[in-house]
Amino acid sequence: MPVFNYTTISINGYGGKSVPNLFLRQNDPADTLAIIFPGLRYTCDMPLLYYPSRLFAHRAADVLQVNSDYTRADYQSASQSEQADWLRGDAQAALRAGKAQGNYKRLILVGKSIGTLALAHLVSASPGEGTIAIWLTPLLRQPSLVSAALLFKGPALYVAGTGDPIYASGPMQRIQQATGAETLIVEGADHSMEIPGDPFRSLQIMERVLRGIEAFLEKQS
Repeated sequence: MPVFNYTTISINGYGGKSVPNLFLRQNDPADTLAIIFPGLRYTCDMPLLYYPSRLFAHRAADVLQVNSDYTRADYQSASQSEQADWLRGDAQAALRAGKAQGNYKRLILVGKSIGTLALAHLVSASPGEGTIAIWLTPLLRQPSLVSAALLFKGPALYVAGTGDPIYASGPMQRIQQATGAETLIVEGADHSMEIPGDPFRSLQIMERVLRGIEAFLEKQS
């Protein structure tokens, strides 16, 4: 079983601001790096990101959890164009800093909600061969995200729930038809991939999502 340590790395993001993070580094050199971008109020300590992080680590990957806080007042008061630049700057800085930690042959990019906008910026910049994208509750009503997703031809998995007001079946079908991406759409699940008021069904969904991610990764091995 892989053994890993917890540390942090230096990430100088947008405007030279330090980007908080947690780095799960394998004791033995890893050939895979996973980078995880959280939601607006959905941190990497919450189930939909916590368990995939552990899955990647136990599959012998180094894992970079990017703990950006975009609820901060200076971000929220910025213009839409500056917010986009901020997301892009932080994402690019995290990618550079993460890749500098080892000699990686494979890159797994994971985004949740607003984190899928960071993911869209990165895949638009052609991150290179060996890149896998996992889109968790993607913001499918954002034209820039859909455009980036349509152009990404690498292996991709989209996870969403029909009870999520952010979900849009039309763009999802367009992306799937254009790229051959895999999807895991859960009936009734909300933006946290949970069933409101039903913690037991929510746990079942979390297991289904985790097993879906594992099966998706197995196909890329």
